[in-house]
Amino acid sequence: MSDNNQSHGTDIKFLAGFFIGGLIGALTIFFLGTKEGKKAGKLLQQKGEDVLGELEDQVEELEQKGKDLLKHGEEIKEQVLEKIEDKSEEFTETASRKLDSALAHIEEIQEHGRETTASIRKRLFKNLPKKS
Repeated sequence: MSDNNQSHGTDIKFLAGFFIGGLIGALTIFFLGTKEGKKAGKLLQQKGEDVLGELEDQVEELEQKGKDLLKHGEEIKEQVLEKIEDKSEEFTETASRKLDSALAHIEEIQEHGRETTASIRKRLFKNLPKKS
């Protein structure tokens, strides 16, 4: 039974190949052997050239749009970099001022601590004899 299925599949493939070959042959004879076929061939060639020309125009247009997009992207990149640099300078200046203010506050606290320490020493150790 499987031999029968295999030969049936082979027969269908053969017939399909035979049909496609005949169709290609008929089209070849039509396009090369008849006046109508030659006219149709020239018309198809002209249509193909027109379509090809349109495709080339569209490709050129797309290339130009791509170049324009790339240029616009570069402009945006430059603007962003400028803004980042400006913000970076502002941030640096602000951070420097805040750091300077914090350091000044620390120095005030340290000075206050020294004064408090000196005051405590005077009160606690004022009755002790000094070393010679």
